[in-house]
Amino acid sequence: MRRRNPLRGLHLVFERPGSASARRIGVVAGLTIAAVFLTFFDLSAFGDEGHRVVGLIAEAHLKGARALAEARKILRPQETLGDAAVWPDTIKTATYEDGDTGLFRLAHPAHDTYHYTNPAFQAERYEVTLPGARPTDIVQMTRECVRVLRGKSTMFTPREALRLLAHFLGDMHQPLHIGNSFVTAAAPLRFVPPTGPTGWRTTLGGNGLVYGPQDRFNLHSYWDSHIVNLAMRTDDVHAFASRLIAEIPAAPGWKDVGDPDGWPERWATEILGHAKEAYRDVRLTTYLGPDETGRTAHRWRIEQPAGYDDRSRALVRTQLAKGGYRLAALLRAIWP
Repeated sequence: MRRRNPLRGLHLVFERPGSASARRIGVVAGLTIAAVFLTFFDLSAFGDEGHRVVGLIAEAHLKGARALAEARKILRPQETLGDAAVWPDTIKTATYEDGDTGLFRLAHPAHDTYHYTNPAFQAERYEVTLPGARPTDIVQMTRECVRVLRGKSTMFTPREALRLLAHFLGDMHQPLHIGNSFVTAAAPLRFVPPTGPTGWRTTLGGNGLVYGPQDRFNLHSYWDSHIVNLAMRTDDVHAFASRLIAEIPAAPGWKDVGDPDGWPERWATEILGHAKEAYRDVRLTTYLGPDETGRTAHRWRIEQPAGYDDRSRALVRTQLAKGGYRLAALLRAIWP
């Protein structure tokens, strides 16, 4: 199920999850690499590596627990929580098929929209009634997965719910999957909360905030994969997961109590604070107009502030560790 990260082999950076291959040389190779970036931009949060790390950390926290045994009964033989966590992105590729995918796509044709919510990052707390939030966003779908596994909903099959839950806990802890940015429709360009029907344009989770040579890269892709790769350094996912567990012990604020049905909303409110940090001092320089693909609607050129990699690396390490811890906590709440 794992897709190779084409940019690691090419020693390029600022990639976004997906899959493609550079198979030609010379000018054709350059065109192929460009195609990699174009297709790479629309597929997943945290990339395969980040999602696998979250799953591996959760399994480490669940070692010997009933919850892990129950999860393994639901998953395919030899399938780990790390494997499960990449399935919801893998099935976005139209050519991918397995025994579970066809019926899931029929029942959930908008499944790719379950992975995020788009309230303004300036919001103080997540509420489903906020502009950009919706009843099928990542917060509400995470709750629904928990309900399925507790026998209180039939929206998904148990295996779908467990795979989605493993994935959503990674997505949810990627700040740009919780806090969206909106930009003034007229100069001077600045980030603003959306108020009224006009006067702002959405960046759709940072997908429209571009930078780098030929504006190839965007802020969402930065948080999906580039900063994860910088944090991993030369580690593979197993070594990196072990390092995060050893170096970042669970903090008191990671733990939640009471009915787990309410946990995702509280986590989303917390992660809005991290989204504010992700956008802090990012400078809008130029409005580039509508996206020619029609995917993000509008595009702006941005500049990241000095030291952005260092502060982002520290945050993403904590978010991955926290996502794994909280996935384990949810499964323990479902199967005490």
